[in-house]
Amino acid sequence: MPERTVWAIALLTLVVGAVLGAGLATSVLDDGSDEQTPNDPTATGPSADRLDPALLLANESSVEQFGTAEAFKQYVRAGQQQDGRIRVREGRLQGGVENEAMEDGGNGNGDGARRGGDDGGDAMESADSAEFTGGSGSEEPERVGETNVQVEGFDEPDVVKTDGANFYYSPVAGGHHPRPVIEDDDHRRSEEPDPSTHVIDLSEPADPAAIANVDASGRMLQTGDTLVVFEQRESRIVGYDVSDPANPVESWSQPLEDRLVTAREAGGQVYVVTETSLGYSTPCPIEPLGEDHAVDCGDVYRPDVQTSAEATYTAFSIDAASGTVEDSVSFVGTGDDTVVYMSEGSLYLTYTTGISEADLLASWVTDTDAFPQHVKDRVAEINSYDISERSKQREISQAIEQWLRSLSEEERRELNEDLRGPDPGEPLNQFALDKYEGTLRIATTIPRAGDAKSTNQLHVLDSETLTQEDKVTGMGEDQRIYSVRYVGDTAYLVTFRQVDPFYVVDFEEPRDPELLGKLKLPGFSNYLHPVDNQTVLGIGKEDREVKAALFDVSDPTTPEVGDDLQLDEHFSAIDESHHAFMMDREHGVFFLPAENTGLVVDYTGGELEVVKEVRADAPVSRARYVDDYLYIFAGNEIIVLDQTDWTRETTLSVGE
Repeated sequence: MPERTVWAIALLTLVVGAVLGAGLATSVLDDGSDEQTPNDPTATGPSADRLDPALLLANESSVEQFGTAEAFKQYVRAGQQQDGRIRVREGRLQGGVENEAMEDGGNGNGDGARRGGDDGGDAMESADSAEFTGGSGSEEPERVGETNVQVEGFDEPDVVKTDGANFYYSPVAGGHHPRPVIEDDDHRRSEEPDPSTHVIDLSEPADPAAIANVDASGRMLQTGDTLVVFEQRESRIVGYDVSDPANPVESWSQPLEDRLVTAREAGGQVYVVTETSLGYSTPCPIEPLGEDHAVDCGDVYRPDVQTSAEATYTAFSIDAASGTVEDSVSFVGTGDDTVVYMSEGSLYLTYTTGISEADLLASWVTDTDAFPQHVKDRVAEINSYDISERSKQREISQAIEQWLRSLSEEERRELNEDLRGPDPGEPLNQFALDKYEGTLRIATTIPRAGDAKSTNQLHVLDSETLTQEDKVTGMGEDQRIYSVRYVGDTAYLVTFRQVDPFYVVDFEEPRDPELLGKLKLPGFSNYLHPVDNQTVLGIGKEDREVKAALFDVSDPTTPEVGDDLQLDEHFSAIDESHHAFMMDREHGVFFLPAENTGLVVDYTGGELEVVKEVRADAPVSRARYVDDYLYIFAGNEIIVLDQTDWTRETTLSVGE
């Protein structure tokens, strides 16, 4: 490999790590608890009396408040005046809110997956759509498949919600595209989307009925007698009293003036994260939820070094029943590739940042022991010159190359190995992060940059201080991460460029992970779901066609493919959202949407078998079960299957 390529790799990896070490990485919504019980199948999710809405700052040594609006504005101007900047796609952990009243009894292993016990089915019960069980003689259904979420006990907004007795369904938010029509001036436009969310009564499970409409559409959260809608049409968050489902009543509303990043619900409390774009003349205060909940710019937190300051993020705690905003915290960051992960007591937010090329080079040299002092002094001197960024970069590069030429080939090779320090890179999505046994695990990709190949790493940070404890490297050189799943003390990763390497990483020692095994096969998986302690299901593509595969991980050092299933369709709703996936362990099946087709797939015995195929008039977006009935949502259709024999009972049309 040419030296320029070697040093481009080292340059990219080292300096990002140096910036992380400077203390820019801090946590959000961290209760400071270290103990977790991811292997305990009896552990429960959060409850209302364990959740305190107060949002307090964690890691205050890394961030501080601006104090005044003028200091905030000066920081923003300075960040946006930076020139000669290159975009380093670095996953940053920023902000910090602490909730001391929250107890740490859950887990961050995907959507609540746990390992433990001898029976894989029981151990993995929480890995699927949340399910509750009614007692004998109860009028409630015994089984209800709810939204497939990452962390048990933390609900996520989706287009279908249920309280067991009713469905709340927003077809437009689910990707049902309105048909184009012709205006009088012969210009094409789209029909006005159906503004309604439909209330579907399940008193007769085989024959559901539409009983009411909610005058709002968008993704939803449902808790107790409250339905919270993140409305698309009017950009607001609105709460409805659905104690009488046939007569929903709007009970509160909050304007949504800025971009909604994400939201979670736990114990009747809704946590909302917004992003406010910053400009050179951004007014103060900022008002993500309108002027009634304005945030004074002096109260915003910032890292202890300058960033590009493209956005301010605000985390709000809202009482679901009343709509009362009970607390908030804001922090300045950048505007790219935000990922939010929330587990018991903690909310982590990442964003990407940039740094000038000259500063990147200078930090790389001065922040490592690999370079002799005379090279560090020379680089620091050049970086202090009042010259252009391009000139600085050229002279620093020359100083480095001059020293490198004095080394032997063996010395250069050893140096390159020594220089591979911590480099957080870019997390794929929320599944890239996981809080476990006092640590935060985060899988990242540093994409290609110039001659530098992409690299993938799995970092282990202290969950409170976010200092790096260890990392796993050597996964998918010149590829990028397509999916990640943590299951207790094991992590599974898929990288892809031309083939699909599947990796198994062991966390038996949480702060000392070990790469155990890998498997190569065609295609890729962009969603992973634990089946049991010995099997992981992957959903993705091969040759641009939808594919499902079972990975046998009974021997983690040599994972194998148990079986796979490839379809003719080119798109699945799971491509866009993990909420589109549903597994029903009692019947040993999962639901695979593929364009206008929905497939019920038996996964038992290490084989994949389609037991029912359903065609719809619109793209299939979701499926949910209640007792032994499966409900398939596709545009304005709700198709009902009897799970005892997979017969099609009826089709309900809504919104027509």
